[in-house]
Amino acid sequence: MLDTAPGGKGGGPSPLVNAFSNPTLGSLRYNTSQAGSPIFVCYGTHRVAVNLLEYWNFQGASSSGGGSPGGKGLGGSSGKKGANQQYSVDVAFGICQGPVSFTGSSYGSAGNNRIWANGGIAYGLGNAGLNGYPGSDGQAADPIFASSDANQPVIGYSGTCYVTGTPLNLGSSSAIPDISFEITGFESGSGGTSFPNDARPDLIVADMLTNLRYGAGFPASNLDTAGALADWGAYCQAAQLAMSLLLDKQQPTARWIEEIAQLTVSAVVWSGTLLKIIPYGDQALAANGASWAPHLTWQYNLGDDDFLPWSDGAGASDPVLLTRADPAQATNWLSIEYMDAVNSYNPQIIAAFDQGAIDQYGLRSEPSVQAHGFTNPTSATISAQLMLQRRLYLRNTYKFKLGWRYALLEPMDIVLITDATLGLVAAPVRITQIEEDDNGGLTITAEEIPGVTP
Repeated sequence: MLDTAPGGKGGGPSPLVNAFSNPTLGSLRYNTSQAGSPIFVCYGTHRVAVNLLEYWNFQGASSSGGGSPGGKGLGGSSGKKGANQQYSVDVAFGICQGPVSFTGSSYGSAGNNRIWANGGIAYGLGNAGLNGYPGSDGQAADPIFASSDANQPVIGYSGTCYVTGTPLNLGSSSAIPDISFEITGFESGSGGTSFPNDARPDLIVADMLTNLRYGAGFPASNLDTAGALADWGAYCQAAQLAMSLLLDKQQPTARWIEEIAQLTVSAVVWSGTLLKIIPYGDQALAANGASWAPHLTWQYNLGDDDFLPWSDGAGASDPVLLTRADPAQATNWLSIEYMDAVNSYNPQIIAAFDQGAIDQYGLRSEPSVQAHGFTNPTSATISAQLMLQRRLYLRNTYKFKLGWRYALLEPMDIVLITDATLGLVAAPVRITQIEEDDNGGLTITAEEIPGVTP
């Protein structure tokens, strides 16, 4: 009987088969080909899965040996002697927003990034029999695809990084291998001297917000790039918080930035017409090719004459309300999940803990924090330790009211407060929240800054 192959461009009749020959499979199997799926954006260096764009010329041929007949490919074969059916296909895989690179990762070999297929690893497109297109604007179409049909236009996928196999030898299976690529993406190498594959978080956020093609449409003039954002970037570099972030799902840009700020132990602040990101750090740092000094200058020295009384009488006797967290309930074991680049970007768990607190109060843990923006254990460990310190050692929270003349105060500002009832004498506190009432009164929430004196 004659088996007609459906499917991609260039499909046609398969050879005549009988009971004494291996049947030719009439269709190609593949993992993902989704129309309308988001185009990934890669910062730093990351492992990126593919989306099948198109295929054609799927065919099989008999081979008397055990391997694929000629050429290179990522498919496998049975390895048995005798007649084996060998398959090939011309295929195009979409990867991510370009332009990016298939080289440059220090985890690869001879400058070539890694390619994963069916549990195996190849180094470099040429060694896998593939052709790469970095995603430049106006890039030419694959010449084999272009020559397949001179009467129809062939897409070059301008601005999108993609890979072709012309052909991709599949071996004795009619399935495209489960394939993914290590991509050197935007801002790679900016994470500092110790992290040649990673990116600085401030550069990630700036590009994510303002890039004219795939950004959030945020006005660049409203981003404090040269001020607070650059200072935050220097802090991240000196603290060794280098990131490789893959935007592989649809969520608001604000959520991406919130996650980055959480992992770098910083706060996002809207100051007038400028967006700022300010670190909570209070110690000078020097490492990874950068140095950073904390900004601990206080704005006001507040005393009894500055505080307004509470209208509900809750703080009639004391205008400063103190909330103290129970140290016995504070988290003393914090784990985060990061994507380990050395281990093929598989998720790994790193824990930070305080043995003294565990011995005194028992183990107090919480669910793991997802930190997939980190791909190296050093940055992941430092982030976990910094987050643990905030949970464990910040116990005192203060709340007080001020008049409208203090309207220039904003979150992350430092003020000194004096309150005899609480035993506070010019104690530095950091503002974390400001609420304004109908009369212009400001309700301030602030936290202590342990170990810092004015």
